[in-house]
Amino acid sequence: MGYLGDFVTRNPVKRFLVDHMSRYHRDIAFTYRQQKNLEYATADRIEAFQQDRLRKLLTAARGSPYYRRIIDGLGKSPGSFRLDDLRQFPFLTKEILRSEEASLRVPGAEGAYENYSGGSTGIPIRFHQDYRYRVQMSVATRRCNELAGAFTGARVAKLWGAPQDRRQIEGWGGKVKLWALNMRYYDTFDMGPERMKLYHHQMEQFRPDLIQAYASSIFLLARYLREEGIRPGYPRVSIITAAEKLFPHMRQEIEEVFGVPVFDRYGSREVSAMAAECACHDGLHIQMPGYIMETIHPQTGRVVEEEPGEIAITALANYAMPFVRYRIGDMGTLTRKVCSCGRTLYRLREIIGRTSDNFLMPDGRIVHGEYFTHLFYGRDGIRQFQFVQHSRQEFTLRIVPSVSYSGELAGRLESEIRGMIGAGPQLNIEIRQQIPKTASGKYRFTVSHLSTEEMLAGKPR
Repeated sequence: MGYLGDFVTRNPVKRFLVDHMSRYHRDIAFTYRQQKNLEYATADRIEAFQQDRLRKLLTAARGSPYYRRIIDGLGKSPGSFRLDDLRQFPFLTKEILRSEEASLRVPGAEGAYENYSGGSTGIPIRFHQDYRYRVQMSVATRRCNELAGAFTGARVAKLWGAPQDRRQIEGWGGKVKLWALNMRYYDTFDMGPERMKLYHHQMEQFRPDLIQAYASSIFLLARYLREEGIRPGYPRVSIITAAEKLFPHMRQEIEEVFGVPVFDRYGSREVSAMAAECACHDGLHIQMPGYIMETIHPQTGRVVEEEPGEIAITALANYAMPFVRYRIGDMGTLTRKVCSCGRTLYRLREIIGRTSDNFLMPDGRIVHGEYFTHLFYGRDGIRQFQFVQHSRQEFTLRIVPSVSYSGELAGRLESEIRGMIGAGPQLNIEIRQQIPKTASGKYRFTVSHLSTEEMLAGKPR
């Protein structure tokens, strides 16, 4: 069936029909060609494209009460804004997204829908996206995949765990969708040794061209395979890591075990894939046709380059709830120097301080930290949280409540967490006024004090 799947997904006639079967697919194909042509363009040409899209975005944004106040206060019409004028905008923060959600929305945006942020380094928030965002998300993902060697119809194994993504492939309909996309999905919310053994055997049969994975999950699988003396025959092309910081020792371990290059990617639930490595592995190319990225001094707010700064992103394709100068909560170093690959897209030399932890359950299962962050999606009553594993038998949930917090909500959360960790371990619930930040100025919403060796051994030392 694998070869039949290859034939179906790589068939040029089928691809032509898919690209023309609906307005959505036609828009993806057009936007892809448009942005692909800018990869090696001059900086002036790329910035002219960005400026045109910024003006259209601000024209739409003025339909929201929040942005109308800002734009009118600057005394400029949206159609006259230049890229440099963007620095006159105040920064958008997660706190503003929470408190101004209604006034940030643009009424009547096409195909608007609700979404939630995730990950271990930010406060879960609710926001809205639209048809244009869906198109841009598909294009940005495709272009980032191509940088990692992806091609039409490539076999892809996803070592992933976001509930929103998992729900799309559940049941028979989901299985058919995965087959049609030549893709397999492996749930990172349960990655004990037995489950990793199963995943290995399934991937040996599927023989994916690429693996797309949480950085910590593919690292954990690599460590397991090395300790078991297994040399995998997959993937055939590359591994794409995302969602977390990829540390040098993790890259080295993964590449040594799997024998293929690792390509790191940077993105978020709020604004999708923003930057990715090329074959030179000298930083991550920013998808400039879809985003304007700045790095700013965390204290002064001034724009900095060639030195670490906090990332602020303007997403140019979401008219339902525009993200203009959004302080996403990560640190990075931006450079305008042209990569040796020849692409003129600016790069993030490094992304600093993005990480999640894995958790060892009493029965030996290893659960990705994002399982716990996803429990808080859309939960009114929780301003911030932190879930900590002290040992195999002790966990702590720290909560900063909002005004709608209740004992009933606390009971539901405890019940859902118990559903994962079991009834035996001690679960402390602490009500806090604040959760301290790390030295890099970020929150860690999942913290495990157990080492990778303890995870693989199935018991703490």
